[in-house]
Amino acid sequence: MADTPVIEARGLSFSYPLTPVLTDVDVTIPRGDFVCIVGPNGGGKTTLLRLVLGLLTPTAGTIRVFGRPPAEVRRRIGYMPQHVLFDPQFPVRVRDVVLMGRLRNWKLGPFGRADRARVLAALAEVGLADYAGRPFAALSGGQRQRVLIARALACDPELLLLDEPTANLDPLVQDEMTELLRALNARLTIVIVSHDVGFVARHVKNVICVNRTAVRHAAHEITGDSIRELYGHDVRLVSHAHGHAEGGAHSR
Repeated sequence: MADTPVIEARGLSFSYPLTPVLTDVDVTIPRGDFVCIVGPNGGGKTTLLRLVLGLLTPTAGTIRVFGRPPAEVRRRIGYMPQHVLFDPQFPVRVRDVVLMGRLRNWKLGPFGRADRARVLAALAEVGLADYAGRPFAALSGGQRQRVLIARALACDPELLLLDEPTANLDPLVQDEMTELLRALNARLTIVIVSHDVGFVARHVKNVICVNRTAVRHAAHEITGDSIRELYGHDVRLVSHAHGHAEGGAHSR
């Protein structure tokens, strides 16, 4: 149903043995939202993503994706992890990396014409249509990130989860990446994890602050004071567009 939340958590808690990570989380993300998850290291951001993916089971409470247990709807989710390990000497081409996103649709035998067509369409969507035959290792950092987003798009998802998609990119490439995500948001619900707090106020619609529990805010409500309360100290608020930060936090 169109009005069913894409993600809904109620009383969600998760603990590793002797280590509580998330406690009593209530979060609702509607269809078409563009949400950024922020919070300190160890606060539970990646754990929340893994619960959405059905890779972890809640200790208490519930989480539903498209109204179903996450493991049942994983085919409807595209995911880009924060770290991707690859051997730069391995001769993998860009199209082969993106083709990995079709594995959930794969049956015994070679990939079909429809799979390869979807790979090319996903590359076109991220602006790399002419890069299909190039070695993945020869790409720049920003281009590799786009290829990994194309891999997540290759499964035709309705929900896109991205863990630190703008990390280690220079400001111009970050802006290009966020413009791409805004364009994709026209047809997809997008949830990202980011440490770039300045990115939050400039690009996303809503923010989920995660530090053992979770609090949802509209992006324009995020101030230096609210970030300081979340992190427990001043955090640099980077604003490439205006060159300043609000609320008394440091800028650069």
